[in-house]
Amino acid sequence: MKTLFAVLVFGCLGTWSAAAQARPEVESKVLTLERLWGAAAQLRDIRALESIFDDSIIYVHIDGRLMTKDQVLADTQAVNAVEIVVDSSVAHSHGNVVVVTGVLHLRGVESGKPYLRYGRYLDTWVLRGNRWLCVSSMTTPITR
Repeated sequence: MKTLFAVLVFGCLGTWSAAAQARPEVESKVLTLERLWGAAAQLRDIRALESIFDDSIIYVHIDGRLMTKDQVLADTQAVNAVEIVVDSSVAHSHGNVVVVTGVLHLRGVESGKPYLRYGRYLDTWVLRGNRWLCVSSMTTPITR
C-alpha cells in the first residue's frame, strides 16, 4: 500500500508547469494531493507525507499547536488511529500558489475515550521546481 502512495504522489508531483496548465487542471492536481495527504495520514505513511510537505512548512494543529514538519510527522506516528473525512474542499490557484479551503471531521480515540472533532482548514501549496509542496496548513475547530 505504501508503494501505491509513493507512485500516486510522485505521479501527481510530476513535471508540471503552472504557466502551461489551466487553472482547473492545477487545482484538480493539488486537490488530489490533499486527498493523498488524508489517506497517508490515516495509514501513517510518513514517506508519502514527507514528499508533500515543504521542509519549512508552518502547521497549526486543530488544537492550536504550532508545529514544524518533523513535529507533524512525529505526531502522525504517535497518535492512535484517526479517521479523517473531508466533507468539502475548494482550491483557488494564483500562478504558482494554490490555496485550499475545506471542512473535515476527525474521529478517533484519545485517552481511552472516543472523540469526533470538526474543523475548517486552509492549506497553501507552492510550486517549487516541478513539485507542488504544502508550505502552510491551519485547521480551526468548528463547534457543532
